[in-house]
Amino acid sequence: MSSSRWRPAPHRAALAAGVVTLLALTPAVTLSAAAQPAPAEPAPAQRPTAHSRELTPFDAVDQFIGTELDTTENKSNDAYGNTFPGATAPFGLVQSSPTTYREGSNGEKGGYEYTADRIRGFGMTRLSGTGCTGNYGGFDFPVLPFTGALPDGELPTDPAANIRDYYLPFSHDDERAEPGFYEVTTGNDVTTQLTATQRTAVSRFEFPEDADGATLLLDVAGSNNSIRASEVTVDAQRRTVTGTVTAGAVCNQGTYYTVHFSATFDRPIKTHGVWGDGAVTPGEDHAAGTTAKHGTGAWLGFDPGSTVTARIGLSYTSVENAALNRVTEVRNKSFDAVRAAARNDWREALGTIEVDGGDGPDAGTDTDAERTKLYTALYHVLQQPNVFEDVNGQYVGYDGTVRRVEKGRHLYVNFAGWDFYRGHAQLLAMTFPRVAEDIAQSIVLMAQQTGTWYDGPTYNLVQARMAADSLPIALAAMDDFGATDYDRQAALDSLLATQSLPGEASTRPDAYQYLATGMIENRKGNFATARVLEYSVEDFAIAQFAQRLGDDAAHDALMVRAQSWQNVFDPVTRHIRPRERTGFDRSFDLRVRDDGAGRGQFNQSTGYQYGWMVPHNVGALVTARGGAQAAEQALDVLMADLDAGAYTQTGNYLSNEPAFSSPWVYNWLGKPHKTTDVLHRAVDELYDTTPTGLPGNDDQGGLSAWYVWANLGVYPVVYGTADLVVSAPLWERITIDAADSRRDYEIVAPGASSERRYTTGLRVDGRAQTSSVVDASFARKGGTLRFTMSDEPGTWGTGADDVPPSYTEEMDGRNNVGTTPDGRGNLGSMDLSDWSLSREGLTAAGAAPGARLPLRVDGADTGVAFTWPDAGAGEPDNWIVAGQRVELDDAPASAVSFLGLATNGPARGTAYVEYTDGTRQPVEVELTDWAAGPGAGNTTLVEVQGRNNRNGTAGTGTFRVFATAPVALDPGRTVDAVVLPASTDRGIMHVFDVATAPVPAGTPAG
Repeated sequence: MSSSRWRPAPHRAALAAGVVTLLALTPAVTLSAAAQPAPAEPAPAQRPTAHSRELTPFDAVDQFIGTELDTTENKSNDAYGNTFPGATAPFGLVQSSPTTYREGSNGEKGGYEYTADRIRGFGMTRLSGTGCTGNYGGFDFPVLPFTGALPDGELPTDPAANIRDYYLPFSHDDERAEPGFYEVTTGNDVTTQLTATQRTAVSRFEFPEDADGATLLLDVAGSNNSIRASEVTVDAQRRTVTGTVTAGAVCNQGTYYTVHFSATFDRPIKTHGVWGDGAVTPGEDHAAGTTAKHGTGAWLGFDPGSTVTARIGLSYTSVENAALNRVTEVRNKSFDAVRAAARNDWREALGTIEVDGGDGPDAGTDTDAERTKLYTALYHVLQQPNVFEDVNGQYVGYDGTVRRVEKGRHLYVNFAGWDFYRGHAQLLAMTFPRVAEDIAQSIVLMAQQTGTWYDGPTYNLVQARMAADSLPIALAAMDDFGATDYDRQAALDSLLATQSLPGEASTRPDAYQYLATGMIENRKGNFATARVLEYSVEDFAIAQFAQRLGDDAAHDALMVRAQSWQNVFDPVTRHIRPRERTGFDRSFDLRVRDDGAGRGQFNQSTGYQYGWMVPHNVGALVTARGGAQAAEQALDVLMADLDAGAYTQTGNYLSNEPAFSSPWVYNWLGKPHKTTDVLHRAVDELYDTTPTGLPGNDDQGGLSAWYVWANLGVYPVVYGTADLVVSAPLWERITIDAADSRRDYEIVAPGASSERRYTTGLRVDGRAQTSSVVDASFARKGGTLRFTMSDEPGTWGTGADDVPPSYTEEMDGRNNVGTTPDGRGNLGSMDLSDWSLSREGLTAAGAAPGARLPLRVDGADTGVAFTWPDAGAGEPDNWIVAGQRVELDDAPASAVSFLGLATNGPARGTAYVEYTDGTRQPVEVELTDWAAGPGAGNTTLVEVQGRNNRNGTAGTGTFRVFATAPVALDPGRTVDAVVLPASTDRGIMHVFDVATAPVPAGTPAG
């Protein structure tokens, strides 16, 4: 076992090294490259091929996979990984990399696109795999080597007006890349080599002897997105350039980050100048600009034929810290020494997972091609999130103040939360548990500094790009994997405070409506239906987290909300479906994303794809869809095309996150072999080793993480937990040696191949089990999974007790907060239009919490007595009916009645009385609209004047709660429970209580 494998070095070691004089921040005391000890030259980087043998994890990485847009596909999101070749350290702050340009449409995509023929420069930062084509963010401080003459020391054209004049033609034949290194010889015969440490880029530019010049352009305002401010200063005497830019974050949505650099050069600067404010000024040392793209920069001229090494420190805190990062991490190290260190770091990091055997998903497939796909995916996984603090521990917090991270820890940024929680976070927790703990603490710090939780924080900015705040799911999952060394109680306290009514501290769009009613009506748009499912998963994850910390009350309350998926499940059509306040939209075409009014209902997916996104309660979903056979038939239709996209499709979309969990649904159907078949198809049909080999946006490693799990044969599909649902590994032996931990995993599957693909037996740490799930203890502690493989499916995993868990707690709980204190209408909503009943008015009318409400009809006692719910302010007090089972005291009864009302009604549906002998009696239930007089045999039991609004005001009018006419029951049977209507004809039916009348004394039995 290993306890010292690679992890990012904590900053505490840098504190002592960081005590340097100001002179030490300049090259005045830096040895020239010639004076340094010369390490052995690293072997030339080579792109691995599908025919090379015995590829190591490091050699198997192909940085060009995912760099080409597949224009033959049109499936909603780009069929483009948006990855990049370049130099970065694992989880590094710096991504020194080229960005490309091509004439014509989509030429300047903001990243590296394989069909391009020019390089826009070699930038310092990138976010790998994001969406928002053309607005990817990053690409700060690009450098461009220029070989033209400088008449009178001046650039031939103004880069601010004509930056494309300096773009660099190139050919892929002249590129090389390996983890931590990139090289290209551009059309001007300059060979550019890039490598990096955590916070410093080291770049070497070899200019040709016969060129007219040797100039480096620093495009300080050349970031991908809009520019708010920029500044550059040249100190030619000290061979130093410093600068700052404030630029738009990913997607260019109006948030801006500020980043600084400090660069030194190992060759004398012979000429220099700056451009800014529309002027190009030779010999000038300083320029500043405001919003002009490419509007500020500097150029440095060297002797023709020079080989120039630049050491460029990066910091989001200050120029001084950028210099400190550079001096501490690089100081006078040569390019080759830094490259060798980066290579060693990547070898350690990628070696966390070792695989052997297997022949790939298709018979005859070269195994090394599969190794290339696997380790390139792992490489992408380990690029982000990113270390953010400087070597002295300082960072600029989300609140804009300079802070210091706890010694020995890292502050991580750059989360694509909506993507991160579906496997990326869990994979890091399994392979890099201490990194995961620092990530968890970083997320908690974000919540503390901002007062809430966000889905997509970038650098030290908060962004909510995906209509969710999914990071609580990632945190809960990492916690269950055993990454618990962080402030867990602070995390829970913040979650309970922000994800509660009135929802004003939550970043969930329409949080108030969801928290009050457990649904979001389709008129809200913004992927309303999908958001109910996403929020349900989040509430489930927080519930499990709360339970692990001993807060059972919070667990129970959150599990009620975790079952909110029921509110958008239509039992008539047996599908997840958009819902209006007046009922389900059964005209909605589930093959699409938007309704007829153009309002988004399903985020980047269709209704068919999102229809399985209830990972924490698949069993109940399957039952609701008509049982295992019906679910299997529907799932087979979905899987007929694994990557159909989201334009009028019945097929799946496995290159996008909402569908990630869908293959494993077969495990809940007792058909784990079908999960295996889908995964084999996916890794073969969707992924390859070409530049188009990633089928969609990698989303900062999210898509690649899914691919790694598909290879491992287990997947944490119950998001928010460490339950691992089992399929079959693609390799005969997989060893996971968790970094900086004594936790190891072995996955052994003798004979595993494309033919012998099916699991027919499983031993967990030597114990045989037929269940197709491994509980969280394995993920937390490590251990051995030993598979028995066959070329035919067996009975393993097919029994009723073999399916993964479905968390059914609180499916029957009251789920609507319909009453509020006067002046606090934001603590509930009855009718989805922000109105609720007054708790004070109800109390005055006799309906205080816990009050007994006897039902009299025409002055006669019916024997029915209701109990008004004993719920506190902001707590659920009624059921929005969805087939919930209401337990009653087992006793004979003569009649049953329902206490409730309808909104946008009346509403009618069928309830069932269940007797202890297993029989059921249907009961038709109709409740009148709360603003109308009693109808359909209803009796007004509670009447109040006025109602409360979310805005704190009160409305006028008379509002009522009704009791239904008692329906006779069989007095000879014992009533066990009442099942509320699963659906209604219109409106929304609310039930506060169900009560029965006793059997009169002397009534004959039977």
